[in-house]
Amino acid sequence: MDYVRYKGSKYFLRNGVLDLSNLGIEDISLIKGFGNVENIRELDLSNNEIKEIKGLEALNQLELLNLRLNQIEEISGLDQLSNLQYLYLYNNNISELKGLDFLPKLVELNVFDNQIQKINGLDILKNLKRLYLGSNRIHKIEGLDQLCRLEFLNIEKNFIIELEGLDSLKQLVLLVLKRNKIEEIKNLDHLIKLKRLNLAFNEIHQLKGLANLKNLEMIDLRGNPIYTQDIEWESKMMQIKFLDTKELVSYCQMKQI
Repeated sequence: MDYVRYKGSKYFLRNGVLDLSNLGIEDISLIKGFGNVENIRELDLSNNEIKEIKGLEALNQLELLNLRLNQIEEISGLDQLSNLQYLYLYNNNISELKGLDFLPKLVELNVFDNQIQKINGLDILKNLKRLYLGSNRIHKIEGLDQLCRLEFLNIEKNFIIELEGLDSLKQLVLLVLKRNKIEEIKNLDHLIKLKRLNLAFNEIHQLKGLANLKNLEMIDLRGNPIYTQDIEWESKMMQIKFLDTKELVSYCQMKQI
């Protein structure tokens, strides 16, 4: 059988992808036939009204699960999805990072636009390469020590004041921290592969703390109270492409990170 049923209608598997988005689903367990459909690699349950993750136990070959735009409050019910590589949970009501302990193959986790206050519960995700934590309620960068393969980190639109907790991210290439409350650039020396840094719309007054970032190619500092002279001097010394407002650096017209 290559289909599942929901409220009397059949939804067919196509090239390993099962699309159940935009159906007004409230309860995943009301979807019948998951156990009879082989080789579901991608499941799209986005833009429904799901409050709880359950009923997915039979999908042990699943590689991608899209649950964005639902009403989920807790990450649970993923214990049997040991082959999962991509998990999209953005635009939900999740307040805590937990329930990820059985996802060792996860490469990308997106929990953008939730209610998360603390970064934790990620230690098992040693293969994670992309992490989206933007638009939450995070005040401190922490809990990332085991993510040694992380290449992309987005923590924009939170309440972070201090740059810390990034020492182990030696594979990081792109770091997005725009629209926080950061006052000083520091503690970035260990990010030896960092190429792009977005610190736009923070509270940074002085440009320092970049000298050891030998691979840094571009930095976005728009919306910070930094003097033009600092930007120009650092740009010449380090050969970095700076992004800033026209009022500060009129000659820089680059693409935003």
